[in-house]
Amino acid sequence: MKKSVLFGIIGLAAGVVTSYGQGFVTLDNYSSGANTTPLTYGAGVPANGVSGALGSGAINTAWTVGLYFVGGTTGLSQAAGNGLPDPSLGLGTGNGSTQQMGGADTFGNAGFYASIPAFNSGSVANTTITLEIVVYPTVDGSYAAAGFRGHSAAFSMPTVSASSGSPSYTGDFMPGSFSVTPVPEPATLALAGLGGLASLVAFRRKQV
Repeated sequence: MKKSVLFGIIGLAAGVVTSYGQGFVTLDNYSSGANTTPLTYGAGVPANGVSGALGSGAINTAWTVGLYFVGGTTGLSQAAGNGLPDPSLGLGTGNGSTQQMGGADTFGNAGFYASIPAFNSGSVANTTITLEIVVYPTVDGSYAAAGFRGHSAAFSMPTVSASSGSPSYTGDFMPGSFSVTPVPEPATLALAGLGGLASLVAFRRKQV
């Protein structure tokens, strides 16, 4: 009995040491520097991300913010947009990996977010991770499935330990801001491709 209790205590202590030695970042642009800009609506995006009146200005509480990441400084230079994040980045999951966007009734300003639990990146504390912030309608369930969405440009930031008194906020490192925009339907993309191909064929015939 005593041996079981002893092993249990040792296991708990090891878990705490492991957690404290791992690197955390906080999904937050509300608590970060004063120059942080809010995330906004692009043209033709409904305020709730699905239907109804078109949104304008900063994104409201009908949206979820999340992150894709990888350990280390990769030099990735993907620009902001509404496509899928670079394949080298993996979807962050678990506590602190997503957060509902704030509104005037939450933080005083729409377009900002602040996660209470920090996100455990699995990297060693006080090292660097590369990531992109994503935003999508909460009702769609995920960024990949969303019809309206946006992601930040890729950027790197430091991680901190669980015991750190100074959180590492994504808003302090994300370059600029970005907007959510409509994702083209697959049929639209196919027609655009066919149109481009037809133009190329016509151009080559003209040269001949």
